[in-house]
Amino acid sequence: MKHIKKLLAIALTFAASIYAAERVYLAPISAVGINENIGIAAEKLMNAYIDENNRYVLISYSEEDSIKVGDRESINKKAKEKNCTKFIMAEFTRLGENVITSFKLYNVNSEVPVWSDRLKANNPEDIDPIVQRVARNIGTSQKATRDNDIYTVTQQETKTPKKKGINTYGGVKVIGTLPLNPDPMLDAGLGIFLFCDAKDYFFNAEVSIVNIGDASDRPTLANIMLSLMYPFGTSSTSPFIGGGLAFGYREGVIKDNINDVKAETSGLSLEAGGGVVFNRASRVMAIAQVNYFVDFFTTPFFEAKKDTKGNSAGIKKNHYMNGFKFSLGLALGV
Repeated sequence: MKHIKKLLAIALTFAASIYAAERVYLAPISAVGINENIGIAAEKLMNAYIDENNRYVLISYSEEDSIKVGDRESINKKAKEKNCTKFIMAEFTRLGENVITSFKLYNVNSEVPVWSDRLKANNPEDIDPIVQRVARNIGTSQKATRDNDIYTVTQQETKTPKKKGINTYGGVKVIGTLPLNPDPMLDAGLGIFLFCDAKDYFFNAEVSIVNIGDASDRPTLANIMLSLMYPFGTSSTSPFIGGGLAFGYREGVIKDNINDVKAETSGLSLEAGGGVVFNRASRVMAIAQVNYFVDFFTTPFFEAKKDTKGNSAGIKKNHYMNGFKFSLGLALGV
């Protein structure tokens, strides 16, 4: 029994060592040509954002540590004393109007950083998004400079398309529908839409019409739709899922040897699906989407039949229309 308890204790200790977050020592930030309070503020931000990401346990330096700023050997020694497996060194250097920020992550007893990156700050307000992006990516295969989150950008980056400057778009769509009843047949149409990017959600208002040609044996489909979508992430190319309700209008007509038969119907329709938004942070945005739709009202379809005397007649049959809707849109920021 004692042996079992000992083995269990060893196993639990081993498991805890595997799943426990690594302890990382944060050395004082070297600040050259800038107010030292900016470095202190950056250290506090680093603590907060690394705690938020839950990958490391950050151990900040204290005045009692008595280490020399920028001295890797003394920092390495202090990190080992505090039972840390890694340590972070950072430098903020002013060059003209800009500040170059440099971050390096080392394993203890190693002279080569396992992760490093350098970003440019245009003013003190840039420090917060820079530290946030570094905390999110440090120790991974991703560089902070390649972080595509359009909501943690710097003033320096507002000169590039990465800036989140446009959040409302208006544009046009090319639409295709594939109703599954009564007979699958692809139809084409057009639409106009107003798209709003609210960071965590997309809102969309759309007017569309399909089968606007000469195909009179199938109904014309017109919709006015409001939808809500959830994006996966905040990058400039963002996949999403969502759906919405539409007011639908359907019109069908058939010609026989005697007269034209026309029928109109309308009601609510539901759409749900997903897609991808491209160039989300720029002046011109594109959206590709596939939805499944189902009507909550019936649409009459007409079939040409002949009676016993050989005369043609229109036979009406009602169906709850449902099927797939494909669209590709292009929009400008408004």
